[in-house]
Amino acid sequence: MLRVLGRLAVACLLAGAIACTLVDRAINSKTGVYATLEEARAAGAIDRGWVPQGLPAGTSDMRVAYVDDGVQWGVFAFPPAQGDALRALLGEEVAGNTVHCTAPGRFEWWPHVLRDPIDLNTAHSTGLRLYASRDSRRTFAVNWNQGRAFYWRE
Repeated sequence: MLRVLGRLAVACLLAGAIACTLVDRAINSKTGVYATLEEARAAGAIDRGWVPQGLPAGTSDMRVAYVDDGVQWGVFAFPPAQGDALRALLGEEVAGNTVHCTAPGRFEWWPHVLRDPIDLNTAHSTGLRLYASRDSRRTFAVNWNQGRAFYWRE
């Protein structure tokens, strides 16, 4: 009985720590909205790492959120004809691995299909393909037909 209570206590402490981390991220996250890649560059979002370097020149409609510890989430539109520039940033497509993303719920622009737990089959059914970046710093979810991409680093 004591072992069960001990395990329950450890599980509760762990759950509490995770919940506190998520609440802290939601409260302490900062956001930015940029109409164009040039606007993001002028605001310093690329130099600070909130927007990835090397995005297609026609990238637009960007939303970013970040926490000072390097955690970040972002979304952008790109001309499908410029997809090769985005492909240059991506490694292999994620297949069969568990992918996590704990974006705070207050980011209304972040899709439910990309919230923990991410089901790759469900993501694929919406047209999204998931990739690790070549530098392994971010995960990308790209809808090539729509010219829309999401990225995160946790």
